[in-house]
Amino acid sequence: MRLLYLTALCLAITGCGDDRDPGTSNADPFGAVPLTQEVHDPSLTGKVNLVRDKFGIVHIYAGSSDDAAFAQGFITAHDRLAQMDVLRRFGSGTLAESFGGLDASVIDTDIRMRVHRMRPLAEESYALLQASSDPADRALVRTLQRFSDGVNAFVQEYVTTDRWSIDAAVTATFDPKTFVPWSPVDSLVLGRFQALSLSFTVEFELAMSELYQKVGQTFDAAGAGQPAEILARRGIGADLLRVASVGRAPTIDGFPNVTTDTGTRSDAGRGGRARAPARSATAATSRRPVLPPELYDQVRTMFPSNHRTGAFGAFGPETLMSPRAGSNNWAVAPSHAGGKTLLATDQHLQLSNPSLFYPIHLIIEADTEALGVTFPGIPGILLGTNGNVAWSGTVAYHDVNDVYQETVAPCGNTDCVTFRGNQVPIETWSETIKVGVLGNILSERTVTFERVPHHGPILPTVRDGAIVPRTGATALSVRFTGYQPSFEIRAFWDLMRAKDVDQAFASLRSFHHGGQNWTMIDNSGNIGWTSNVEIPLRAPNATTWNGRTNPTGNAPWFVLPGDGSAEWEGRMSSRYVPHAINPPSGYLATANSDPTGQTFDNDALNQPLVDGRPLYAGVGYAPGLRLERISSELDALLARGSVTLTDLAKLQHDASSTMGAKIVPVLSAALAYASNSAGAPADVVSYLATLSVGQRVRLVEAGTLLTTWSFATPAAVAPESTAAEITNSAATTVFNTWMHFFIAATFDDELTRAGFDRATLDDARLARMVYAVLVEPAGAIQSATTQQPILCDRLGVAGPDDSCTKMQLMAMVSALDHLASSEGYGSADPNTWRWGAKHRLAIASVLPNPALTLPGAAEGLGSGFPRDGDTFVINRADAGWQDLDFAQSSDGAAQRFLVEAEPGQKMKVKWQLPGGTVFDSRSAHYRDLLDNYYLKQVHFDVPFELPEIVSAGEERWTFQ
Repeated sequence: MRLLYLTALCLAITGCGDDRDPGTSNADPFGAVPLTQEVHDPSLTGKVNLVRDKFGIVHIYAGSSDDAAFAQGFITAHDRLAQMDVLRRFGSGTLAESFGGLDASVIDTDIRMRVHRMRPLAEESYALLQASSDPADRALVRTLQRFSDGVNAFVQEYVTTDRWSIDAAVTATFDPKTFVPWSPVDSLVLGRFQALSLSFTVEFELAMSELYQKVGQTFDAAGAGQPAEILARRGIGADLLRVASVGRAPTIDGFPNVTTDTGTRSDAGRGGRARAPARSATAATSRRPVLPPELYDQVRTMFPSNHRTGAFGAFGPETLMSPRAGSNNWAVAPSHAGGKTLLATDQHLQLSNPSLFYPIHLIIEADTEALGVTFPGIPGILLGTNGNVAWSGTVAYHDVNDVYQETVAPCGNTDCVTFRGNQVPIETWSETIKVGVLGNILSERTVTFERVPHHGPILPTVRDGAIVPRTGATALSVRFTGYQPSFEIRAFWDLMRAKDVDQAFASLRSFHHGGQNWTMIDNSGNIGWTSNVEIPLRAPNATTWNGRTNPTGNAPWFVLPGDGSAEWEGRMSSRYVPHAINPPSGYLATANSDPTGQTFDNDALNQPLVDGRPLYAGVGYAPGLRLERISSELDALLARGSVTLTDLAKLQHDASSTMGAKIVPVLSAALAYASNSAGAPADVVSYLATLSVGQRVRLVEAGTLLTTWSFATPAAVAPESTAAEITNSAATTVFNTWMHFFIAATFDDELTRAGFDRATLDDARLARMVYAVLVEPAGAIQSATTQQPILCDRLGVAGPDDSCTKMQLMAMVSALDHLASSEGYGSADPNTWRWGAKHRLAIASVLPNPALTLPGAAEGLGSGFPRDGDTFVINRADAGWQDLDFAQSSDGAAQRFLVEAEPGQKMKVKWQLPGGTVFDSRSAHYRDLLDNYYLKQVHFDVPFELPEIVSAGEERWTFQ
């Protein structure tokens, strides 16, 4: 590593200029790389060479997995120790030990995290691994321990010698001298922590339940004496809760092995034949539970609704507990790529300084080799390539948790819940929360949690550093596939050693929760995809809801009855869990959306039956806009000819407005009435008559701007921006501003009347709602006068019903007024409405120190880096529509990784990462990858072969 701030040790090391390895008689292949550090440890069994290349990426060459793990732990601690500590504290619920004395809200964060018992479950998992007689498990245990040894060796050297230095900007809010020694359990905690944050969708289910219940109670239950406008809205709950995707390009057409049994399995590649599913069964019916309205307010303290970066930094609880879909990956078969096999992937996660991923390359003699990323603190490689196989992941968003309404009553000296006619005592456990500053403990408190034995923890009300005692006869419990010991790290151990796609599939047998879309290729020309994860099979009574024919039925995305009538009854067979190998299309693509099209008809519960249960996988998917765009672009590339890695790189950076392409044709048609109202709805004609000439002219200009919009979304703040970029930038600004005002004008009246806060809804729900009323209005409850969705009518406004056409025009007037105001751009000239002036990205530090935020205060970039793209573009840059801030959310591409494979050859890799490898502002590798490649949207060629590593090597360390 290029440590400009360290003492150069090379001259002091005897024989440092020798190009031979003292342990062998052969020339040292790394001898041409300057030797800058030697680390000695008696536990090492051989010499380890560590080369840091000009990109800051570390390449470790070792004779054994144990020695490689030690070196990986040591260098990861050197580069990212503070981040490692913050991440394990988040997962373990011990963050208050470092920051609770500075920010009391961190105590609440710890309490929320302790609900999930990630550390106790990691301890159980590690104990089971230690007890295993399987040689691979025993090797994995040694790797976890040796990684920990390496971390602790670095910390011990830092504390006891003056050899190492840590950036003062880091130590301002992190004290390495109070660092608790790293353990294998810490590494497992990090794995569980990320799996939870990418699969736990309870907040979504609570929001859907609350919205549907409150809207139903307000409008569906309205009596005959209610105003006509209330009665006219009966049934709108189903319109607001549409599950249909906006984009409808599935990864595969339906669940696998249903109509045609290929014998494949999601966790074991190609295999034996499978039994076809049963197709007839009668589901029981029961009414959906009705919760006390105040219960929603109480449990929402577990899920802060602000999805932007929190006060603490990049990893506030609002980003951790509310996964937001945004990742892409796709693979192209050799038949479409000139004989090469291609893989593209970009995981859109929290953007932080340092970046969430840590890149590394491990070469272990006679064992394995792997290059890719891991989370700092987990040994090995999580996503990457071993030269023969490359694998990537995006969040699958299968439904792997359910919320149950428990009926609570006293029984003896405790409380019980009713389950299958019996009274089952509620269990409790206590946790001690220590509060301190930078690891120096000032106080501690004990909190007591509750658990329903057959379901899981009861969601507590967390407030002011304590759990508010539960009252009342109702509580909500959560069942989650992640609430049991599991061995996901074993899957990564096996993936690093897989020789082909079939072996990669088999490796994922150990992956039980934190569902991912695993897309993979090998250098034999195979492509594959699996979303392998444990998907519960629900009892028939859990899947009876239909928005029109059975609106009071149960659905897994609502709160379910806890009486035993809607339980899990096993897991979906891996034959049916969505997956594919070498499909006829010649490519596979995923983007967090519905992979099988189960929701496309707006009914996720009418799927083929297996033992009387529909093949339900989920509804909380992304709205499908990115996958539809990816599939469309890939189809065009395939039709043109052979696809190249350059084509895939360009597609990764695609920033075409997918939502704009869906909505603008309808919006442009409405705006056309401003210049010619012939054929317009009556209320539109009346409304236009109230506008001034200037307002109508501006509507016409907005219509022209949107009609000519190419859907490109350039920031266009640079002086050299072209006329086309400025026009497209203005159109992007107008469209997204209009979306905000249209959502508010159309839906807020009903939501407010129902007592529901729109801020609880995410952009995926808002996109579905807008698309439903404007593009697919036929299925919605209609106004008797406008023959358009009643949701567009303004509740409480006298006169005829408002049409959606009129509301589009009214929202545009509001948008244009805002843009011209001082709160907007202070000008009515569209040429000044540069998207990048508002749409900017600030990358917050994992530590609460503003000096570590990117861009830095001295860069003159105001609130962040200007960014192309809007919400749901392939190159994710979500601006959101809840407010008019339009800053990019704290999420984005945590890496962009491209792989090219040819038969019999080692794979080639191109990369982008949003930061640098070293969390030290004095280092040349602090943010070089961000500045030189990520922001410029340029991939660099990764040194993978030994000569490339030596050629690109900046410095070498040895461990011996």
